Amino acid sequence: MAKTYTATADRSTRSRAVITIAAFIALALFSVIMSVYDLASGMTLYGVLFGIAAIIFIVLMLLKINSVFGTYIKLKQGVLYMKSWSTDFIPYDNGRGFFSDLKPAKTKLSKIPEIDIDCILIGTKEFVRRNMSEAGKKFNKAVYPYEHAPSRTRRNLIDSIDIFYLETMDGDCCFMSVEGYDEKKIVDIIAELYKHNRELYVKVGSRKYKKYLKQIV
Repeated sequence: MAKTYTATADRSTRSRAVITIAAFIALALFSVIMSVYDLASGMTLYGVLFGIAAIIFIVLMLLKINSVFGTYIKLKQGVLYMKSWSTDFIPYDNGRGFFSDLKPAKTKLSKIPEIDIDCILIGTKEFVRRNMSEAGKKFNKAVYPYEHAPSRTRRNLIDSIDIFYLETMDGDCCFMSVEGYDEKKIVDIIAELYKHNRELYVKVGSRKYKKYLKQIV
């Protein structure tokens, strides 16, 4: 049976996330208990405030889970699976509403047969743009809302994150954020793809990846 290769957030990122999630759960439970106690004691205002706090902590917990554990790249039985956020680059809603940052993004799953993969790029959006072909029109369309977002935070985010981008033989492309991912695990997947396709074009813009890629390409 062929081995399955999976790349996700690195160990330190996952460990920090688990601690943060546990803290949010504890704070949410405390807020619920205090809300029930205050409401039962006739202190309605405090009960409502603790209830709101509980909701906020639960939302923050869901956002953290989605941001760290919601996506992956997997190679299984000759198919590359890319589970990414529906927003492509951020784990929360890409709308302009006041509460959009508190709405966890949905996820989507792309399946690409390994024999169809022609090119893999890993780096910032500008690195991807400099090296992609005409197949990257979909990428430019996805990046555009972030580059012109009213929020400086989102504009800076799209400038700095690492992006996993691939092109297929038929001129299509897929991409997702791999910020905080385990670089070695991603390169393990690329190495396996390279075993079956020596013509695969791979280029990265970060030393973190280059030190592993030197061993295979």
